[in-house]
Amino acid sequence: MMKLFDITEKYGKATYAYPFEPYIVPENFRGQPNYTYELCIGCAACGIACPSNAIELKMNETQDRLVWEFDCGRCIFCGRCDEVCPTGAVRLSDSFELAVKFDKSALIQRGELEMQTCKCCGKPFTPKRLINFTLEKLQTANLLPGRLDDASEYLFTCPECKKAQSAHRLTRGIEEAIK
Repeated sequence: MMKLFDITEKYGKATYAYPFEPYIVPENFRGQPNYTYELCIGCAACGIACPSNAIELKMNETQDRLVWEFDCGRCIFCGRCDEVCPTGAVRLSDSFELAVKFDKSALIQRGELEMQTCKCCGKPFTPKRLINFTLEKLQTANLLPGRLDDASEYLFTCPECKKAQSAHRLTRGIEEAIK
């Protein structure tokens, strides 16, 4: 018995007093993903990358907001959402105590983002934050010297209207070439 005490003293304790003091997880521990609403641009990269469909992005009933919803009960803690988020709005935490009593709604995080309407048709098509993020990145890369109005006109137009405008320009160009 004394030999066990000597070994324990030499190598240290192998157990933790977990329920009585917090357990410190390793550095690369994959815990519950945390959503920071202020950083989210609504790009939907996290929802596309999520293999368990724990992250869902959909329009609300009035079609004026994009609803971001994370269900921790479905999450497999793979970390794909953390990898693909361009702004760091979804980050894995060190939280692992996720038990809830009777209310599973405590496992759901949500956020709503305001949608941008198309300049041509007036339909909502993308979150406003995504357009602002894109403009900011283009300006940071110095790709818009003097052409900010052209870029903003292009960014504030929905894909369907862009397609129609391109087809119109193409047919007009062909007609002019024939004359």
